[in-house]
Amino acid sequence: MSFVGANVAVGKIIVQEVPIFLFSEIRFLIALLFLIPMLLMSRQPKVDMQKGHWLFLFLQSFFGVFLFSVLMLYGVLFTSATSAGIITSTVPAIIALLSFFFLRERLSVPQMFSIGLVVIGISIITFQDNRSHTGGNYALLGNILVFGAVISEALFTIFAKKLSNVLSPIQMSTGVNIVGLLLFLPFAIKEAISFDFIHLEVSMWLLIIYYAITASVLSFVLWYLGVAKVKASIAGIFTGFIPIAATLVGIIFLQEAFDWNKAIGMVSVLAAIVLGTRGTLTQEKEQIQNI
Repeated sequence: MSFVGANVAVGKIIVQEVPIFLFSEIRFLIALLFLIPMLLMSRQPKVDMQKGHWLFLFLQSFFGVFLFSVLMLYGVLFTSATSAGIITSTVPAIIALLSFFFLRERLSVPQMFSIGLVVIGISIITFQDNRSHTGGNYALLGNILVFGAVISEALFTIFAKKLSNVLSPIQMSTGVNIVGLLLFLPFAIKEAISFDFIHLEVSMWLLIIYYAITASVLSFVLWYLGVAKVKASIAGIFTGFIPIAATLVGIIFLQEAFDWNKAIGMVSVLAAIVLGTRGTLTQEKEQIQNI
């Protein structure tokens, strides 16, 4: 999740030079150059994939890779990396809510309060950005797109949980990247025809390679390893590292301002994470006592 947060700012830098769909396609190509050899070397056991498993794999790729990338990368074109990072920290509350509906995981009172704090935090950030002379209506649009990416990321976690006992982290990461590659391909070809690859600086290629390795290899493998061992709502809590990494990178490398409104919004969201954590830990303690 720290890699994901840092890549909010990195992605903002890249999409100012490279079209979004083309960049995403290159990212998956680079990632697969690492993942396919890893898959072959690990000699994973053959898996009997059912129709439902293929559906969950496709839905993971569509929401967590295709839709998340499009919404996030277009979102950071219109809003700051700092605001985007804070908004993405609402993922724990959204995952808890979706886990209640899709996985029948009980939603505690603290988690309900955390969802309320999430709404307050996002509202403060969004309305302030909307009034800002640097953002205007475009910042509001950017924040909405980023929140759409948050919902996509939450759905990605839900579907990943569904397959965590079927596929290994390497198998799932490779499969998701292959589907993502195919989903972006038609749009990427159109952008590649008119793009000037020759004049793209070496520093930008290095950023793309960094993004591909951290976003499509390390983040996926580490996330799948973790989500296979804990409940989806617990895994969601650790997405709280996204705003910390995104804010630090945005301030240090992009020289973005961090004003009181963003601070209040971030405190509200982090308070939501604390409440969600307490609610989840209380549930775990009760289950242990019952045993």
